[in-house]
Amino acid sequence: MQAAIAHRGPDDQGFMTFGNVIMAHQRLSIIDLSSPAQPAITNDDRFAMVYNGEIYNYVALRKELQINGVTFSTQCDTEVLLKGFACFGHDFFSRLDGMFSAVILDRKYDRITIVRDRTGIKPLYFSMTNKVALFASELSSIQAFEPSQFKELNPEAIDNYMMLGYVVEPKTHIINIEQLPAGHYGVLDLKEGGYHIHEYWSLKETMHAPHQTLSINEGQNILSESIRSQLVADVPIGTFLSGGLDSSIVTKIASQQLSEPDKIHCYSAGFSVTDYDEVPLALEIAESIGANHSSVYFDESLLSQVGDIRRIYSAPFADNAALPTYLLSQKASRNVKVLLSGDGADELFYGYRNHRLMLVEESIKSKVPNPVRKHVFNWLSKGYPNSPRLPRFLRAKSTLASLSMSLSESYCCAMSSSSRMLLSEIYSPQFKAKLNAFTTESEFARIGGELEHHDPMKVMQYLDFKTYLPGSVLTKVDRATMHAGVEARVPFLSNAVLDSVLPQPSGENLGWGKQKAQLRSWANNLLPNQVSTREKKSFTSPLDMWFRTLQYPAFHRMIMTDELLASEIFDIRKIDAMMRDHHRGKANYGTTLWALAVLAQSIPF
Repeated sequence: MQAAIAHRGPDDQGFMTFGNVIMAHQRLSIIDLSSPAQPAITNDDRFAMVYNGEIYNYVALRKELQINGVTFSTQCDTEVLLKGFACFGHDFFSRLDGMFSAVILDRKYDRITIVRDRTGIKPLYFSMTNKVALFASELSSIQAFEPSQFKELNPEAIDNYMMLGYVVEPKTHIINIEQLPAGHYGVLDLKEGGYHIHEYWSLKETMHAPHQTLSINEGQNILSESIRSQLVADVPIGTFLSGGLDSSIVTKIASQQLSEPDKIHCYSAGFSVTDYDEVPLALEIAESIGANHSSVYFDESLLSQVGDIRRIYSAPFADNAALPTYLLSQKASRNVKVLLSGDGADELFYGYRNHRLMLVEESIKSKVPNPVRKHVFNWLSKGYPNSPRLPRFLRAKSTLASLSMSLSESYCCAMSSSSRMLLSEIYSPQFKAKLNAFTTESEFARIGGELEHHDPMKVMQYLDFKTYLPGSVLTKVDRATMHAGVEARVPFLSNAVLDSVLPQPSGENLGWGKQKAQLRSWANNLLPNQVSTREKKSFTSPLDMWFRTLQYPAFHRMIMTDELLASEIFDIRKIDAMMRDHHRGKANYGTTLWALAVLAQSIPF
């Protein structure tokens, strides 16, 4: 198990046995490089802990604990987390500002407590089968304990993956392995065997907390303080820089916080296809700041590395920036050990194109009575022709279907990389039977149901934080960087930013005819006007074109593996027809084919 996560901490390792409990840790040294390896143990030997991440407010917490008589032997946050828990128990978790997952053993009461940060920046997997409890930072570590025990695929997770490109937490691709939900802690009684999960931070309550309108100066100060706290490290620091608003404002403020701005390193990914290339924009920002800038360019040869995704991400993961992010992190690792990211801003400030599109759709829905809308639009969608060969402006089948759904279901479809209609065609009868009528859309309806009658933008924000942010965005940035021996930090997801921005009315971000109006106003006197006003451009790769550049036999071999054929998930004839239509330019199935390619190269898990 420890060897399976060695890449997450190449600087040091620790291993200890406490009766029937074994704790192991791999360390990536960032703060107090001289402190001892984990597991960490309290002076009285009662508590032992392994922990991954950073606590940014550990200095303030340390001072409070010292006032209460707690003594410290190191300068690191690990000791603060352990001794804070020893003093205050589970109540201490809500006071932590950072990214973290931890497993804490209470030897006096034979209890194990596990905890994960508010938004799920750091992962924590667990399994409890056959009277054995396993906890790890990556799914592959748990599988390594007993590979034959963790092979059964979770059909619901596969449907998530094929529709969205990731799996909705807390489930994973594998039956009997789950993730601890973000903002939660779990307690396992080793004597009785009972296990309970508790929420220590509520997204819903924070979103509906009393709010105070933020001035531009207040917003800038909150974000600046978040970035300042995340620049604390005893190693070199850099940033991911796309040239878009989010990463640009992080890079700009970080450079202002450093005594030598030219020492900050910025890293950008570019593509040989001009329409997808953001490097010129990023270079423009880097030059205006005076920062060091490096880039990595990608072309269709990236497809040959599809098999690496399973190794890097421990499971099929179809975000088409998964490989570029990892390879960019590899390049960055030559100069830095910490990278600041602009992730989380789109979820906080309603930055996705689908947010505005769904508002238009909700406006249409509101003008038609519910029973009529559901039946009429559903009937129209079923009668409408379904063909990717139709001109784009005539492809209304999915729109009509969406108009018959709840907001949460519609939003799921809008955020999907493969439509339900397409998946229904390519799934095999055997796999449909295993799904037992489950759909990812219905899962979104369950998650967003509590807020369904609130502001539509708030519903979408809630869904983003519960699904896409932890399942895709943060999974990508954590696994890609940690596999390269680098730590990614996410200033937009600090406690202060979350507590200040989440309660804000959605209207604060829909001004100026553009989305993210609030963040754009903060950037006004920090960034060039063309950056603060530029429309969002997603970091994506030209998969559609790349697949067509492959010779068909190579394209076929990439997807039609023996393992995929044996899985009985798909109707192979339909997959073959879909591949031929795409390769000939008769249809566009790029994102679905990428998901299939990653899955085919990942089986068996």
